[in-house]
Amino acid sequence: MTRPIIAVDDSEIARELITLTLSEFGYDDVRSFGDPHDALAAMTEQSVPADLILLDVMMPGMDGIELCARIRGLEAWRDTPIIMLTTRSEQETLSQAFMAGANDYVTKPFQRIELQARIKSLLRLKSELDRRRVAGQGSRASARRRGTIEAPAPGLLATRTGLTEVLGALEPTALRRLGLVALRIDSLRRDAPDYDPAQARALSAMVSDLLAQVPLPAGDALVQWEEGCFCLASLSQDAQTLVETAGQMARALDRDGASALWQGTRPSLSAGLALPGQFETLAAGLGDAFAALEEAQPGGLRIAGAEGPGRGN
Repeated sequence: MTRPIIAVDDSEIARELITLTLSEFGYDDVRSFGDPHDALAAMTEQSVPADLILLDVMMPGMDGIELCARIRGLEAWRDTPIIMLTTRSEQETLSQAFMAGANDYVTKPFQRIELQARIKSLLRLKSELDRRRVAGQGSRASARRRGTIEAPAPGLLATRTGLTEVLGALEPTALRRLGLVALRIDSLRRDAPDYDPAQARALSAMVSDLLAQVPLPAGDALVQWEEGCFCLASLSQDAQTLVETAGQMARALDRDGASALWQGTRPSLSAGLALPGQFETLAAGLGDAFAALEEAQPGGLRIAGAEGPGRGN
């Protein structure tokens, strides 16, 4: 397959295993680096192309999280999917990795089927982002001529970058009041079969429009985190109210007139919550919310730190 991939791991054995495994998957255009500084230099100079990047978390000199953040600081690489390779003992660093801009992770020693599924999913995302970028050049130019700014998704006024910048500037006292809800359209899960980019884009647009109609307190922000995934940040809702709001959002897909939008089975939303006062940093809160989302059952709700399976809304 002509889908170039970059792999960065300080272990020569790991690099050889990654290259061999990817080759068996059909990805023969793999450029591996043992030194993260060399990888960053090559990407800064744009001397190597890539549709996907694999980064080991623990590396000497510059760890994978720092490298991920620096890659995201390069304009040409901001949309390139990044998968972190981590051991079970490094799980607590995942929240930092997601804040640095990672899209996904795989635990080493990785399962072949899992790794292949994650790669396919993110390469589909990259193809769709590229398509939208080309298609959006004309619409953005038209919007500039009209003196308007296009919203990142219908009904959602904030962006992921804008949200993290605002929340990152919060004082510690305000951070203790912050509650986070991560939402996902279950049919667009990363392991969902028969993923169709066009249908995913249309479904995300319809769902975002319905979510935007859920009444929220002034100052709360709802953003589209990525395709099929949303994040609500609230500084005004206590734990009980935040749980109720998450339920209202899930039920927004049932509101009057919504059934006419679905050309088949009604989609469902799962939710992961990080409650106010339960985390000390923004990175930890986002990591907790999205980790809870991963554990939630389809159509269910999971609270970070709670025992037992995710419950229904």
